[in-house]
Amino acid sequence: MRKIIVFFGLLLLLNACDDGDFTIESFDFTNATTNSCNSGESGFFIYKISDNETLILQLPEASFVNTITPLGEPRIISINSTNKVIYRLYNGSLSNNVICTTIPPANPTVTKEWNALSGNIEISTSVNKQVDENTNATEITGYTHTIVLRNVNFDTGNGNQQLFTELVFGDFVTSSLRQGDFDVNIAQCGSDNSFLFKIPVIGSSTPANVPPQAMTLRIDPSLFVAEVTPENQPRTALMNGSSNFLRLVYYNGIISNEFLCASETPTFPIPIEEFNAANGITNISGIIEVTTTIEYEIPTDDQSPIIGHRHKITLKNVTMTKVSTSPELEVSFNLGSIYEFGEFVVLL
Repeated sequence: MRKIIVFFGLLLLLNACDDGDFTIESFDFTNATTNSCNSGESGFFIYKISDNETLILQLPEASFVNTITPLGEPRIISINSTNKVIYRLYNGSLSNNVICTTIPPANPTVTKEWNALSGNIEISTSVNKQVDENTNATEITGYTHTIVLRNVNFDTGNGNQQLFTELVFGDFVTSSLRQGDFDVNIAQCGSDNSFLFKIPVIGSSTPANVPPQAMTLRIDPSLFVAEVTPENQPRTALMNGSSNFLRLVYYNGIISNEFLCASETPTFPIPIEEFNAANGITNISGIIEVTTTIEYEIPTDDQSPIIGHRHKITLKNVTMTKVSTSPELEVSFNLGSIYEFGEFVVLL
C-alpha cells in the first residue's frame, strides 16, 4: 500500500510541474549573418537566417546609436508591442528577398511562428576602425552592436510558451559618417589667415554616409611670416584648443564659405557630429608645421617677378576626438604621421 501511495504522489507531482505552459525547444543562429530591411524607413527590422528558420528583431532603427556603451552597461530595450522578437519556421530554404519582400511569396510559407511576450533586448556598442599601414592614419568605419536577449518568453501557440533566460542574437554593424575628399583648396574669410577651412564637394554620386562637412583650422597667424623657411626647418606650433585648433564637423545640410564665415551662427544647417583635435605634445603629437616658399608669376624661373609667399601646412600625428558628454565614451581617430592640410598664397 505504501508503494502505491508513493507512486501516485510522484505522478501528481509530475503533473503539477507539466502545466502545458512550456515546451522544450531551442534554436541556434550563432553562425548566421545579421541583415536588415527598410533602413531609413518605417518598418525597420533586423534578422538572421539559418536554413529554413529566421529570427527577427523589429525595433526602431534609432535603437542602434553610434555611441559606445560602457563595459557591462548595455542599452536595455523592453520587448512589447513596438519592440518585437519573432521566430519563424518555413517549409523551405530562405533568402534575404523572401524576408524583405512586401508581398509574401507563394513559397516558402511559414509553418511555425513564435512571438515574444516579454523580456529584454540588450545592446552593447563598440567602435570599428581601420588602419592605413602606409600613413598610420586610422579611420572610424562603423560600430558593432552586440545583441543579447534576456528572459525572453515566446508564445509558441496552442497555449504553450518557451522561455529563454539568455539568447545570443549576435552582432549588427552600422556604418559611421565618413570623411569626404579634402583634396580641395584652402579657403579663408577675406584676408584673415587665422581661420582656414576646407569643404569637400558633395554631389549626387556621393555616398549617403558622407554628409556635408568642413575641416576648419584656427591657427596663429604669426606662423605665416613673409620669409622663406630654411630647408627642413619649418615653423612649428602645437594644437592647444584655442589659437591652434582643428575641427571636423558633419552637418545635416549643405554648407558654404559664407556659412562658415558668418559672424552669427546660422540656425541651419546644424552640426550632427563633431571631432576636435587633441592638444599636442612637443615632438610627439598634435604638431603643426608651416613651410614658406616664394611664389613667382608664371612661368616660374629666376627672372619671374615675385608675387607672394606660399605657405604649406602639414599636420603630424594629430588625434581627432568625437565630442561627447561622457569622456569615458569618447571615440577618436588619427590623421596619420603626416597629414597635408594644404597650401595657400599670401600676395605681396
